[in-house]
Amino acid sequence: METSTAMLSIGLALMVGFWLGRTVRKPDPVPSVPPDLHALEQVHDLLKSQGKIAAIKAYRELTGVGLRDAKLAVDTLSDSTG
Repeated sequence: METSTAMLSIGLALMVGFWLGRTVRKPDPVPSVPPDLHALEQVHDLLKSQGKIAAIKAYRELTGVGLRDAKLAVDTLSDSTG
């Protein structure tokens, strides 16, 4: 009986730990510095000459943002230029 009680306690502790890990709010990532005008011109030139993937990659390298944010920025840049 002691073994089953210990196993039940371990299982319950794991469930509580999992639940707490899912509910604890993680801090927001540090916002990156937006690129300067010259960097945006480079990204725009890459967008025209090599396409969206190259522009997204360059934007990520210049700003340090994630893939989703870089894609949104390049999409906005391509929409604004026509």
